[in-house]
Amino acid sequence: MTTATVEGTGPTPFRESIVAKYLRRGVPRRDLGILPLVLVLPFAYVPKILEGDTQPWVLIASLFALVTFRTDTLVRRDDYPLFGLGVLCATVYALRSPLDLGLLRQIYTQAAFLILWIITGRERGDYFPGAVKLTIVIWFVVGIVQWTFVRLGIPIDFAGRFVEGRGGIPSLTPEASYYGSLSVLQMMYLMSRRRAENAPFVVMAGLSVLLSGSVLAILLLIFPLTKLGWRMGALAVLLAAVALTAEYAFGLGGIEQTLGRFDVQESLLNVFSDPSLNLRVGHIFFTLYEHVWDSLTFATSIDFMNQYNSFARRGGLFIDTGSNFILPAAGELVYSSGVFGLVLIYAVIRRSLAASVSRSAKIEKLMLILVCLLNPIPLSNPFLVMYAQKDS
Repeated sequence: MTTATVEGTGPTPFRESIVAKYLRRGVPRRDLGILPLVLVLPFAYVPKILEGDTQPWVLIASLFALVTFRTDTLVRRDDYPLFGLGVLCATVYALRSPLDLGLLRQIYTQAAFLILWIITGRERGDYFPGAVKLTIVIWFVVGIVQWTFVRLGIPIDFAGRFVEGRGGIPSLTPEASYYGSLSVLQMMYLMSRRRAENAPFVVMAGLSVLLSGSVLAILLLIFPLTKLGWRMGALAVLLAAVALTAEYAFGLGGIEQTLGRFDVQESLLNVFSDPSLNLRVGHIFFTLYEHVWDSLTFATSIDFMNQYNSFARRGGLFIDTGSNFILPAAGELVYSSGVFGLVLIYAVIRRSLAASVSRSAKIEKLMLILVCLLNPIPLSNPFLVMYAQKDS
């Protein structure tokens, strides 16, 4: 422990920054394999070479870390059930689906989840907090640039899907709501560490949520607010209210556009008239209620788009979907892998809750993981895996 002497008080310990520590000591040779994964996380979705929201960069960096980073423990004994379930999920999908990109994506997702889970178990808070901070800074800077371009009327053509007039900006993620939701997850990961030096990054991630313009992501801010205590929480709510009011009144960003689409008296109607919300609700209803028994019992083959569109046309409430991509991650697991997908979700949640000490921490983690899985945030998302394995 390095000490600093303050006049009249004697030696006073202080905590070195992670950057200063590595500059002074260097990264241990056995840990070099984690650095590519740390550096690739801000760019997990760019450049885009595959259709959909899944790119290979995280898996490639994770494979490198798997065989080079702290390999004295390759797989922990209590990881065997998760490993077996992941293999079963991919195998069941392969037996029920055609040989197409959907199968490749399913194999990628399961492999990335298992490898990231193993690596995260080896890492004890030495590198991933820095990776989260790096991601927050880069995403926030790119978000500010996008926001500035929009305000100046300059067309933006970044990696994410941006539709002017429909919410905020996506930064370096696939879409705006993904940007906002993952920013909340990053806030929760840093706040669980309870260190003062994390505060600027937590604030920056909170601003990214506002930049995203996603109503869902803004609602998720209730999770970090509950960790602040009622005084700080009330102050944060007040500041957010001022920011939202200014944005709505003066057109300072994407939330103005988003709020303009949500009238309180017509909120229910908007759920079904807005295409993205319509599909989100419809996919949740179909995969986790309407079709859940057929999925659990493997009564049908994998043909989501045709099966969902048939369901939507019968009811007349939901619009047709244009691809086989399933929006809720939990719904995709259950639809694709049946009972094995459901058991995998249960096993991950149970292992995650075991890392939490207090009852309130367990409830918090349970609720946030479930909310993430009702979004297009798969189990293979590195920030979700890090948060799930974080002690709290």
